[in-house]
Amino acid sequence: MWICDPDFAKLKPIETLHKQMDQAAKIEPDPALRNRHMLVRRAFEAKAGEKMTLSITADDYYKLYLNGELIGVGPAQAYADRYPVNHYDLTDRVKPGKNALAVHVFYMGAITRAWQSGDNRQGLWMRLAREDGGLVFESDRACRVFFPRAWGEKGLMGYQTQFIEEVDGAAIPEGWKTVPFDDSAWLDACENPSDDHVLVDQITPPVCLYEQKPAMIERRGDVWFIDMGAETVGTVHCAAKAAGGGVIELRMGEELNGDGTVRWNMRCNCDYRLWWRLSGRDRDETDFFDYMAFRYIEIVDLEGVVEPESVGVTARHYPMPEDRGRFRCASPLLNGVFDIYRRGVMLGAQEAFLDCPSREKGQYLGDGTITAHAHLLLTGDPRMYKKMLFDFAASARVCPGLMAVAPGNEMQEIADYSCQYPEQILTYYELTGDMDTVRALMPVVDGLEDYFDRFRTESGLIENVTEKWNLVDWPANLRDGYDFELSQPIGPGVHNVINAFYYGLKKDADRMRALLGLPRRGGAEAVKRAFIAAFRREDGLFRDAVGSEHAAFHSVVLPLYYGITAPEDVAPAIELIRERGLCCGVYMACFALKALARSGEYALMNALLLSEDEHSWGNMLHEGATSCWEAWGKDQKRNTSLCHPWASAPVISLIEDVAGIRPARPGFDGLIQTPHAPDELGDIDLSFGTVRGVVRASRRSGQWSLETPS
Repeated sequence: MWICDPDFAKLKPIETLHKQMDQAAKIEPDPALRNRHMLVRRAFEAKAGEKMTLSITADDYYKLYLNGELIGVGPAQAYADRYPVNHYDLTDRVKPGKNALAVHVFYMGAITRAWQSGDNRQGLWMRLAREDGGLVFESDRACRVFFPRAWGEKGLMGYQTQFIEEVDGAAIPEGWKTVPFDDSAWLDACENPSDDHVLVDQITPPVCLYEQKPAMIERRGDVWFIDMGAETVGTVHCAAKAAGGGVIELRMGEELNGDGTVRWNMRCNCDYRLWWRLSGRDRDETDFFDYMAFRYIEIVDLEGVVEPESVGVTARHYPMPEDRGRFRCASPLLNGVFDIYRRGVMLGAQEAFLDCPSREKGQYLGDGTITAHAHLLLTGDPRMYKKMLFDFAASARVCPGLMAVAPGNEMQEIADYSCQYPEQILTYYELTGDMDTVRALMPVVDGLEDYFDRFRTESGLIENVTEKWNLVDWPANLRDGYDFELSQPIGPGVHNVINAFYYGLKKDADRMRALLGLPRRGGAEAVKRAFIAAFRREDGLFRDAVGSEHAAFHSVVLPLYYGITAPEDVAPAIELIRERGLCCGVYMACFALKALARSGEYALMNALLLSEDEHSWGNMLHEGATSCWEAWGKDQKRNTSLCHPWASAPVISLIEDVAGIRPARPGFDGLIQTPHAPDELGDIDLSFGTVRGVVRASRRSGQWSLETPS
């Protein structure tokens, strides 16, 4: 049984999913129902060594405590008809005698990429069972609940991503998470017999939570200044002597102002300021709910009541083993580049692959081409990648052409991203050998191909895909002058990039069918011929659009990447890349590196990896990056996020092309090496993850050695 806030018990769910351009279907949730917090307690008895498992989920989110200790958070964001349940083994955590389970349930109530919210679905479901299947308790009226007004807010930040929290410590029941607390004055839980969630096991583990202490803390007048040492994702906490009351203000940011203060009004459109009103009791510990992405912290402490040794961050991200994802060579630049991208991928992997853990906290389909690939190589854990694929498959209910963000209620559609979906499935298969997932997703790809075929004209190419954004690259100033109207909806005509992706979609869909022993549809070669006829110039380069003679970087890179470029036209394409460098965004740079590798142009690929000009990964290091950014430099995009794993292409290229280690056949049953590391990198040590374990490789005196998993 689901238990819920009584205000939601008789409400019917609201349909929040719709086509992006269908503004008539867009809803505005009731503002009276937003930012709702529900505290739930359940006491139970346990014997010494008794094995128990808790199954739990909540809408929108829970924080789970056992006897005052934070155990976990979740679930992963999802649509209600495949709503995930987390499982916790409490065997080593329960104590003989009385125990108390406490859950903080949060309902956001806004339309956003960060939560599946605003749909009137709120509440908690849980079940504690013994090893033999015997029920200890489940969510029902016997649970004790309280509805605090402590977690106030001063508006929303980002793209309605989270609340600017203003928390009243006096309004939080003291000790409510612990065994001795008396909850007799709390209410019986309200059951919701008509709840419509369909529960499934979450295929990924909950995020890991751990204490991260500052690299530096010092008193500056009335302010504690804290440096975490690098980009961090989590929730700041501290303790203070609270008897005198007062308010503590916390400011977080990814960089500093010119005067050395923390830039809390961050360039990525987040105002990271929080307030904690002290309770008047002897001592308070802050209890902010949501997480943020930052490096620096200021705590305004006018009365000197904060205990500096208590300051820290409850850091969080998807588990990443320490022994995987390492790269060292003779180039400090390349070592630094790899490190900031490993950190960016780690921090961006929360319950989903987020475009950024600050402004949007949304999972974007196109970002997954890079982030999911890099994450699987770093960790060897395929579960997050698999979850992403099924998340976007579920978005086909809105449009068979798939949504650009899923899950989430902020509806966005990007045609370029949808066309990459079959390629993402194939990359996943090549790294895992999981044919069952390919088979399960083939009908989704069939529908996706049917969708884009609707826009095909007599020319053999698609045009006027006006119900989805035609992105090309982002930000717009890094499109190398791409000569086509990319407004939403796009202008009339036939343009290059969407048709290059369309060719890739059709080719990769047939590759999937071949793997499954299904008849191929064909059609890719016809698109290729039509593409060449429409866009090839006399010099062998490809123009941006029919009626234009301009050849942007993107119009040349993608045909090279997908094998559209004829062998005799490769040389002018390579020369254009050599002359212009990475005159594109960090997203398109991944396609450029792979296009060069597929063309055998490893020297140029390596030169771009080692570049230090304004459009380079090295430039991020020079500007102080500790995780990868949304753009090459802080000022190259109006609202640049300084933690954005879609820029992690070097992880993929360094492992698969510089070290040249690839699966010999699906599932990493064997590995092949075709390294293309330049001599200037000297000795190289590398480790990465596979579904069978850790691969370690090293180069000494020009000779490579490879330790494969057993």
